[in-house]
Amino acid sequence: MQLRPSFICAIGGIALLSACSSVDNSGTAVPYGGNPFTYGNSVNGAITGAEPSTAFGKALKAEYIAYAQREADEWYDFFDADFFAKKAGKVAENETILPEDPANWRFDAEEIAQKRAVRDELIALLDDGKREAKPDTAAIAQARFDCWIEESEEGWQTDLISQCWKDFEAAMSELRAEEPKEMAPEPVAAAPRLFTIFFDFDSTAITPVSERVLDAAAEQWASSMSNVTVVGHTDASGSASYNQGLSERRASSALSELTKRGVKGDMVDSEAVGESDLLIPTPDGVREPRNRRVTISID
Repeated sequence: MQLRPSFICAIGGIALLSACSSVDNSGTAVPYGGNPFTYGNSVNGAITGAEPSTAFGKALKAEYIAYAQREADEWYDFFDADFFAKKAGKVAENETILPEDPANWRFDAEEIAQKRAVRDELIALLDDGKREAKPDTAAIAQARFDCWIEESEEGWQTDLISQCWKDFEAAMSELRAEEPKEMAPEPVAAAPRLFTIFFDFDSTAITPVSERVLDAAAEQWASSMSNVTVVGHTDASGSASYNQGLSERRASSALSELTKRGVKGDMVDSEAVGESDLLIPTPDGVREPRNRRVTISID
């Protein structure tokens, strides 16, 4: 029960309500205690009033209305029902409504200090973006804190005090939880750039088309200064031993052209595989132009 006039004063009329109160409620959403005679208007005004513009505001308004109605309908506490209905109305006006300050309720100095420490953590989380990031959970945390404060002050509904605290702590745990940080993907090594030049039958001569491919390969190497692998190939026509030698000569021819274009020879590995690695599988003895090649791989 929020600090307010006693029910005896309420019998005397609305004018006596303020006269009997000696509590400074400044800093709360409603600068006075609830009034049992205005509850109906207060809750209806909150329900029919404009919707807040934020997701947090909408959720908080709904939480306060539900709590106000429960105070009235289940526990016949129209003082606090009116107080929280008015608080819901303030939320509807897009005001920044804070959790209740324990100093405005009937607690001793030690209780105020303890409960203010809890309130300070809640406000810090709300101000740290949790209203926007987790609006529904943030609204539950604030409403259950206020429930805990109000019910603790009354002190007789121990099950409800415990439930308000449990709900508050569950919401706070969610608000405290760090959002999983998006893990930066593991750096993936760039795939080597592959250039291929082709040869006429039984030839090591560089064709005009291959000249342009070698130019591009040399430019790529100059931009990266990476290691180069040159591999000579043949087709399946001819003996395996002859083709091995032919593939070596083709690799040597390509390497010579690359060094002419500025590629450093000590950064090039040269290999020859003869007819053992056909690009286009064929039976032995078949001439296949696409198998007569040199591949140039730049890391």
